[in-house]
Amino acid sequence: MVLILKTINIMKKFTILYLAFMLITANSIAQSDPYMLTQVVKKDLANGNAVISEQNYSYNSSGEQTEKIQYSYVGGNTYGSKTVWIYDNSTGYINEIDFYNYDSSTNTWTMTFKTEYLQYDSNGNILEEQSSYYDTANSVWVYSQKVQYHYNGNLLDYVERFYYDTASSSWQNQSKEIYSYTSGLLTLKLNQQWDSVNNSYFDTGKWYYTYDSNNLLTEKRFEYFDTNTSTWVNSQKTVNIYDPVTLYKTVKEEYYWDVSNNLWIGNSKEVYSYDSNGNMSTMEAFQFDSVNNTWNSYPSNVGTGTYDNSVDRNNLGLPDDYSGFFNILFNHKIDLLHLTQYNSSTSSQEPFQEWEFYYTPLSVLGVNTGELADVTIYPNPVSTTLNIEGSENLTDFKIFIYDMQGKQVLYRTGQNQINVQMLKPGNYIYRIIAKEGIKNGVMIKN
Repeated sequence: MVLILKTINIMKKFTILYLAFMLITANSIAQSDPYMLTQVVKKDLANGNAVISEQNYSYNSSGEQTEKIQYSYVGGNTYGSKTVWIYDNSTGYINEIDFYNYDSSTNTWTMTFKTEYLQYDSNGNILEEQSSYYDTANSVWVYSQKVQYHYNGNLLDYVERFYYDTASSSWQNQSKEIYSYTSGLLTLKLNQQWDSVNNSYFDTGKWYYTYDSNNLLTEKRFEYFDTNTSTWVNSQKTVNIYDPVTLYKTVKEEYYWDVSNNLWIGNSKEVYSYDSNGNMSTMEAFQFDSVNNTWNSYPSNVGTGTYDNSVDRNNLGLPDDYSGFFNILFNHKIDLLHLTQYNSSTSSQEPFQEWEFYYTPLSVLGVNTGELADVTIYPNPVSTTLNIEGSENLTDFKIFIYDMQGKQVLYRTGQNQINVQMLKPGNYIYRIIAKEGIKNGVMIKN
């Protein structure tokens, strides 16, 4: 009995020390000023390092993306587009996204399209959005498309799309997407179109999703329904291969289906290698040689990255169009991506493009990096619902939850009650960011 009690006490001390260590780690992560990606400049190395395009990103004080301005420079002409995000100040949810075109002759922006987010559920999931385009001839906004989202819990169940019939001034059924899951993972998306004659939906396509034992996506495959033969026919697929130890993606292959020969034909392939810090060191792109029925031995493009390893990926604020790219390939702040292109006449890789990345600290955008001392989370340990409570009134606050490897597993904005049932039991780092400050610590999921 004495031995058992000593063992229990040792385990308790170890647990306390472990959580203390993780809390220190969380503090060091949260207190370091997040870097927001504010500009990406792309240069043509084969043409005197001329700038060929640039993307500029703006954020509000909570780190939410508010604007993207993109310019392309072709043949002495400037082409531009702008996207603006508008948020509800009380909930932090997106109210509207506006799209603009650039007139280089007058240096002015003209709003051409907008999407309004009309309704959310209690979990912050969008329920309905509505899009319109601007009719310049009549100077009026005209409805274009409406999308309604339906959920089973927090999982997307099905999506209905409608188009606006200007002749009858009414919304008409257009298409539908139905989602199926296994253990919370998306395994099937069924596409349907509306048959206005029979007033019903009919199947048009299927996306199949396959995962490995680590819940990593290994294959994404599409089939279309052939109405002539009333059968499902393969169309395209993507195959992903991962390192069994690091779980980093090492290969992505794209295929299309050869109907006449009933076999898959390669289209493109990307091969990734990583440095000791988990950053992508090389990305090689290959094309399929259909004559010899094999992948080309030489890469058509090669990309190599330069990184700042003092800034972890979780301390990066990334816009929507770069977040997925970063989450797959990078563990730290990337400063430069150097691209080469294969020259068949010289049988060598030659300079092609460079992408330069520029960042602005989040504190510069108006967030107080001091600690939110009066904000707490409970219960901790938690099984189902995590509550955020405090005497401070938080403005546009967000909560991030990371696993012990630093991977973000949950993100919510403006919610005081968060469903965490989908998380596996274990220890997690949480970080709450608001205009008034930052709160971080360790959360235990039962």
